[in-house]
Amino acid sequence: MLHSSVILNQAGGAVPPDHHGSQRFTVDELARAAGTTTRQVRALQTRGLLARPGLVGRTGYYDAGHLDRLRAVLRLQADGFSLAALATLLQAWDAGMTLAQVLGLRPPPGAAPEHESDDFGDLAGTAGWSSTRRGRLLSLVPTTILDQPAAS
Repeated sequence: MLHSSVILNQAGGAVPPDHHGSQRFTVDELARAAGTTTRQVRALQTRGLLARPGLVGRTGYYDAGHLDRLRAVLRLQADGFSLAALATLLQAWDAGMTLAQVLGLRPPPGAAPEHESDDFGDLAGTAGWSSTRRGRLLSLVPTTILDQPAAS
């Protein structure tokens, strides 16, 4: 039996998956899924709080990342954050900054120190290794480099 990878939207129409197979949304579907309006989605895009959709032909499609970010913006806005404050937070998030860096504060006394990245750009963290496995990263690096002349 064949299984289809076509996802149906709420109106019963087919929403084509992207090349990774994840769900895509039109602007109307994204707004509906987040509990907001199309106008609000476009306004947040204009302010740089939500990335533009990927285009397929003349139709823009949003992905789950757009939906997650939209929901976060709407939740924080409902909690009293201004759009300017949200822009600052999201720019810092996109740059990989920590809360301490955004606030410009030192960690409170007794707080665990923030993880310092290793000399390899935190490859272990990117690979999702645990802290115990992370310490073994350097054991993979050779301790001696031999400079041998190339064979002619």
